[in-house]
Formats: sequence, structure tokens, C-alpha cells
Amino acid sequence: MRPSRRRAVGRERQRQRRQAVRHRPWRQLSRNQQEVARRLTAGQISQVTVSGWGLAARFVAFVEQLEYAALLEVDGQGFQRVMIPIARLLLTYHLKVLLGIPSMHLVPTTLFREVALLQLIGYTTAQLQAGFCQRGHLARGPMHRDTLAAAVERLTAAEVEGILNAAVQRLVARGCLRTSRGHFALDASDLETTPTCQGAGTKTVPERTLVGRGTARRVVDVARLVSGFKVLIVYEVRLRLVVAAKVVPINEHESRFTLELVRQALANLGPGVLRVLLIDRGFLDGLDLWTLTHDLGVDFVVPAKDNMRITADARGLCRRLDPAEGIVEQARAGTRKVAKDGREHWPGQVTVVGVPALRSYDQYGTAEHAQRANRKDFDGNALNAVAVTAWQGHAYAAGDEKVFLTSLPVAAPLAVLDLYDLRSLIENTAFRELKQGWALKRYPKKTEAAVRGHVFLTLLTFTLSHAFRTAAGQALAAHGIRRQRAEQHTAMVLIFADEYYAIFDIEEVFILLRVIPQHCLTTDPARVRRKYGLPTGT
Repeated sequence: MRPSRRRAVGRERQRQRRQAVRHRPWRQLSRNQQEVARRLTAGQISQVTVSGWGLAARFVAFVEQLEYAALLEVDGQGFQRVMIPIARLLLTYHLKVLLGIPSMHLVPTTLFREVALLQLIGYTTAQLQAGFCQRGHLARGPMHRDTLAAAVERLTAAEVEGILNAAVQRLVARGCLRTSRGHFALDASDLETTPTCQGAGTKTVPERTLVGRGTARRVVDVARLVSGFKVLIVYEVRLRLVVAAKVVPINEHESRFTLELVRQALANLGPGVLRVLLIDRGFLDGLDLWTLTHDLGVDFVVPAKDNMRITADARGLCRRLDPAEGIVEQARAGTRKVAKDGREHWPGQVTVVGVPALRSYDQYGTAEHAQRANRKDFDGNALNAVAVTAWQGHAYAAGDEKVFLTSLPVAAPLAVLDLYDLRSLIENTAFRELKQGWALKRYPKKTEAAVRGHVFLTLLTFTLSHAFRTAAGQALAAHGIRRQRAEQHTAMVLIFADEYYAIFDIEEVFILLRVIPQHCLTTDPARVRRKYGLPTGT
């Protein structure tokens, strides 16, 4: 047999083995509170354990209802053999992210200790005690920690992006974005790594530092070389859902990926969901802005750069109010406050001016339109602007006003400014929360594939947790993951009864066993009796 033929036969056998593993049920248990309560009162339970992570158990129940695990059964092109179903490996990594385990070294002692949670995603008692094989000399858990890290590294870019896209589409189909107002933000954030990380890009960034001693000490700008990657996301600012994402080397400019990300977000969300895109000036590109509005049907708000002609025009016209020409001013009163040094300021006070139909942005149009910019008969396309003339009670000098460009009407310019103010949420409730609360920058390995896999699985966990349609999910969305972990009850009991499991508060267990405490701190005995059909007064 020729070598090429042998390789083809080998690949086909690997594919068949993956298919065989894929069709095994990833789940072996289903949640049923009523049935487990009935069996508990009858003394027919198979296992009981205490876990301080009832949040994670509810997360597993949520993704089960979403049928999310079916999306994780990817081809696994980087896997040469599949002893553990890929969906189970990825769900295990989701639990690592959700429980806030920052390091792969802590996985055996922290994640693998949560036997009940691992059983919920399909691990058997034998697998948890002895592992899937004898390799690695396991002291605890179903696999070596490096097995989990390697699984994340072996996912291709197409596979992880496909999982995120399919998950967003499923959330839309389940109505999780039904309350969206159509306001999304697009932004990028650097993910620094060590210079030895494979596939990392490099760029030079300015950094301020103190030099000198004593009275000669001063602040200077120095150049610092950084290595790493960049994550770009399209983010629903109110529901806190990531609907499209991409990971690129840190030296790539974010404006190259604007239309690709927006088109993917539109494909994931369906028509009519993404209506306004809030972007930073790093994404300012005339052709992209024109395509957003005229080809994709998406309005935008973006800050203008100081050296643009349209910025100078907006600053000049905003001082010449003319309601007949649509140049109108709006102001919002603030509250007078006096600082300790006696100076007064007015938080909340702002004055803006809407300037419509400016035609001095030559690049705003098609590629052919921009090429005619130097011709005498050239006429630019109309674009609206909002100029901020006063902020927090401080009036800007003429020529220093902050200018925003938009395809939205500017008859009520305050509404446009308030809308753009939502863009800050992508920095505070997305990137900052992901880096500080979700260990986004704690990568399992120092390779491009491992960084990309970790980032996408973290974004997925973050998005799915905010899409909870339960009280726990709403609390998570409101308070953030770190506060939710701190507030999580530690007295949660997981009870298994053959093919069913349930999660109870410790007081509920005693009430079901008819040993009612004299003082219940978290439950109401009468409510528990009604919920599980116990006779009144028992």
C-alpha cells in the first residue's frame, strides 16, 4: 500500500473512532427535584455529597436545557485519539473558568475534588477514582491536568469560533436577546504574554515613568515592547453578551476586522437585532462606516479625530446655532458641588450641539467615491456630528470641543451622546470583569492555539452565565462573577438517586427527612412541604 494511501486509511479510522466516541451520551444524569425528594423521603438515594458551588450545578442544568453540549462535539482536527469525549473535556474547562480556578496546577486539588459536579457532566465514579487510563500516575481526578490544557490547545480557530457563533444563535432562538434594545459595542483589548509565547505578535507602546532624583525627578514617555495577542468582541452592552469575537496577534490593527466581526454578529443574531454600533476611534474608517450603514443597515456613533476636516467644521458650526439649518443645542443641568479646596463643579452638567449633514469627510463612501476626492466636482456624502461644548460644568474653549460622528439623526444630540456613553460598559463590565474576575489572561499553555482556545471558552462561559433564565443567572448578570461567588451559599447538598440528581439547601434535606430545625435561617418549612407534596404539619 502506498504511503499516501496508508495515511488516508489512517485518517479515516481516526474519524470513525471520533464518531464512535461522539455518539456516546455525554450526559448520564438528569435533574429532577421532585423525584429525588420523593426517593429521599423513602430512603432510596444512591449518593450524597456537599458542594459549595451550587452556582456551577445550576450552570450545568442551564446548558443542558440549552442543549449546548451538542455544539461541543467538534471534529477535533488536532486530536490524534479521543479517549474522553471532546464535549466532556470542554465542559470540564467551562467549570474551571466558572469556579474561578486561575491556574492549571490548581485543577487537580480544586476542580477534580468536586466529584458531584464532574458526575453531572458525565464522569462515572470509576473514572473519577481511577482515571481513563494509567498514564500520568494520577493522584486525583479522571485525567492529568495537562490533558485538559492540551485539549484546549488542540482546538482550531474555526472550531472555537464556530462554537461561539452556534451558541449565540441558540441563545437567540431561545429568546435570550428578546429584550435587547439593539445597542452593541465593538472594541479590542490587548492580551500580553511572555516573548516566548509561540505565535505572539509584538508592538511598541508608550509608557510614562519617573526618572531622576530629588528636585530633578520628572515624568517622561518611554517606548516599551510588548508581546501577545488582541481579542476583539461585539458586545450587547445591557445584557452583557458577547455575540462575535476574534483573537489576532497584538500588532494587528483592530480596524482590519470591523466588517468581518459585524457581519458575523449579524449572522448570529438574525435581522433587526443589531441596530446601533458604538465604536472607538481606533475603528474609524470611512469605507467601513459607509458599509455599516448603507450595506449592513447598522447605525454607528464614533469619536472624530482632532486632525480631521470634518472635526474642524463641526467645531466651527457648533457656535453658530441655527435651528433652521438643524444646528440645535441641548443642555442637561447638573448638581453643584464644592470640593475641599473650595472649587465648585457641576457633575452631570453637559451641553451638546447637533450639526447635521457635514460633507467634509472625503473617505466616507465607497472605494470609488474616495478615489474622486481630489476632483473639482467632488461632493462628499452627508454625515452628522455632535459637538460637546461643556462637560461636568466645564466649558470647552472654541476649537477644543469633543466631536462625535454618527449616522443617527442629531435633532436631539443629548440622546446620541447618552447612547455613546454606553460604550464604556464594554471596558468595565466586559474586559475588566473578564481579566479580573474570570482569569482571562491566565492561559493554560504558552502557544497561540492555547491562548485562543482559553479566550473563547472563557468568553463562552461568561456569555452563557449572563444568559441564565433563572434567579441565579439574573443575580450573576447584576453583580458580576466575583460577588456572586462570594455570596454563594456553602450549605448546598447534591443528592443522587440512580439516573436523577437534585440540589437542596441543607435545611431542605432535614425538612424532607422530617427532622425540622427549631429555627430555619434560609428556608420556610411550610413552603418546602408544599413544594414537595409533604403532608401539612409533619
